[in-house]
Amino acid sequence: MRVEAKDLEEALIEASKSLDCSVVDLEYTIIQLPKKGFLGFGCKNIIIEVESKKKQFKKNTKKNFQTNKIHEKNFCEKIEENKESITIENIKPKENYIVKNDKIFDSFHRESKDTRNIQNILDEIKIQLEKLLNSTCFDIALKELKMYNEESVFIHLDGEDAALLIGKEAHRYKAISYLLHSWINARYNLLVRLEISHFLEDQIQGMQGYLQSVVEKIRLYGSGQTKPLDGVLIKIALERLRSEFPHKYVGIKQNNNQRFIVINDFLKKDE
Repeated sequence: MRVEAKDLEEALIEASKSLDCSVVDLEYTIIQLPKKGFLGFGCKNIIIEVESKKKQFKKNTKKNFQTNKIHEKNFCEKIEENKESITIENIKPKENYIVKNDKIFDSFHRESKDTRNIQNILDEIKIQLEKLLNSTCFDIALKELKMYNEESVFIHLDGEDAALLIGKEAHRYKAISYLLHSWINARYNLLVRLEISHFLEDQIQGMQGYLQSVVEKIRLYGSGQTKPLDGVLIKIALERLRSEFPHKYVGIKQNNNQRFIVINDFLKKDE
């Protein structure tokens, strides 16, 4: 399908809604680049042609299934023609089989990280991520890609358009972080720690200063809570507060669309 929007991000979101799939499952070609114009004149929207990789996968699956049905028919005809000369010793297993369990397809792209070579996973992520970055209008590049710990992969992006990629109030940073997490977690069962320029580092430093005041209040009053947090910051705060108060309850609470961390004593039931 062909989609027109003011920028690539909006076009991909619109396409994902129309095709009923995730943004990471889209393949697209840019037909027309966006143009800001001057004083409202000469503006141009971006135009892309896009399709869902899931639909293409289903088409290929159906084609392979039909091909295997033909092979099976031919094989059965050969057996019928030569059944008198066939013995158990000369029957060899065939390379092509008809898939009777659809769960094979469900697990095809979700191989456990315990059975995959970590370097192979990082190489695959690097190839796909660089392909994604090259298709955007931003002057941005992959600076570093490594395992942050056993459960997380660290991605560092930087370039002249780093500030644009972060966006006002970090709205683009949050969107990109969510997009990468949706893709990498679904396929490799890994979490994502995204750094764009020094944005995450600055956020962590600011959060550590804020958490120090929270820690002091909890030591004074015995309980408390943080301000509303989101994204990687709530995970950072959770780790810090749990290390500071290992014998207290430290958990995430949600009020409407806001999430915050509460710290108090464990409730003990009377025996």
